[in-house]
Amino acid sequence: MSFTSFIDCNATMLYPKKRTEEKTDKRQHLMDTAEQLFSQHGYEAVSIRKLAREADVNIAMVSYYFGSKEKLFGAVIENKIRQMRRRLEALAAEPLTPWQKISQTIDVYVDRMFLNRHFNLTLMREMSLEQRPEHLNVIVGHIGLNLNIIKGFILEGQEAGTFRYADPELTIATQLGTITMVVNSPALSASLLGEKDPEIMFEEAIQVRLKTHIKALLQAHLMK
Repeated sequence: MSFTSFIDCNATMLYPKKRTEEKTDKRQHLMDTAEQLFSQHGYEAVSIRKLAREADVNIAMVSYYFGSKEKLFGAVIENKIRQMRRRLEALAAEPLTPWQKISQTIDVYVDRMFLNRHFNLTLMREMSLEQRPEHLNVIVGHIGLNLNIIKGFILEGQEAGTFRYADPELTIATQLGTITMVVNSPALSASLLGEKDPEIMFEEAIQVRLKTHIKALLQAHLMK
């Protein structure tokens, strides 16, 4: 064993927590950088070399943590969607009425989709092109888990007798479809609202208006 390897080995034994934290930090740094680049340029335009340069690491480190660009992209997707799932799971565990859960779900989705709108475009592009089944399967699989939690809120209200019967799946599609149109098609949405500048769609007033509209729509649709 070389002197350097001996030092590294002993450092790992003496400071295992620190080493683990450093590894986690580096992996997260790569995912954060990748998310930013994928959001700005799309999946195809981002090479491992470009990613390594932007993250200020060597190319071998990307391979060490993820193996390939495809697996890195999958990790970024899982990380983003799991963040939403943790929030929904926490919401499901709170002592709230089914309508309160639906209402707060709308707030969470609008806030997150506006905040992450560039990355959402990347996800939509991957789903619409269907060129990479491995990406499509990851996206659909993880988003599906999130939507099942929302479906549970609707079924809970129907079973409690506070919601009338409504198609749970298409109710979710109505909710998310409206948000997706406003966020992913700002030029069309601005035109619909009689605005000339698409950037106005990302102002806070539009987010408030969108939340208010979807809540009123679903309340009329669900509540007895």
